[in-house]
Amino acid sequence: MLVTHWGLSGPVILRLSAWGARDLSISNYKGILEVDFAPDLHAEDVKSVLNQHKNRFPKQKLLSSWPSEFGLAKRFWKYIIDRKGLSGDILWSSISRGSLTSVAFLLKHCTFNVIGKGHFKDEFVTAGGVPLSEIYLNTMESRIQSNLFFAGEVLNVDGVTGGFNFQNAWSGGYIAGTSVGTLANGSNPRYREEDVA
Repeated sequence: MLVTHWGLSGPVILRLSAWGARDLSISNYKGILEVDFAPDLHAEDVKSVLNQHKNRFPKQKLLSSWPSEFGLAKRFWKYIIDRKGLSGDILWSSISRGSLTSVAFLLKHCTFNVIGKGHFKDEFVTAGGVPLSEIYLNTMESRIQSNLFFAGEVLNVDGVTGGFNFQNAWSGGYIAGTSVGTLANGSNPRYREEDVA
């Protein structure tokens, strides 16, 4: 996951949007996303790391020193402490136990309001299209209208990131094109119903 100046991005967000494409569309791209920024640590361990850092660096300012165990960039650490209403100029020794607990909770349960589509207002994966049950997969011909062939994103196929949708389009295009060629040569590319199941 990438944290950008305009929101969250990267393969995990694109994959999440693919898995939730229908739900996102129904909700008009509104909702709440919860992110765990310390997934390898239990909540109590996050609190313990913060307490240990406070004890080791009591005279350092909050903004200039933070636990390396979290792997956070300075700008994102600033975002976390700003979101909790903490000044980056205060010393670690001045931070209350309650503030450390609330920072730990935020690192484990950081929520973001989903307020619309991405920065470019385009969807990476779109849901919907011609159901696969309405085509012969071995020819890509419509089961409803003969001599009508489909391929690519006109079909209801949602894939995860990493080229799945491209491969689906290329393979489906090859099958449809070969079937159309066979039909143009005077042969019938359709098979018996039992061969297609």
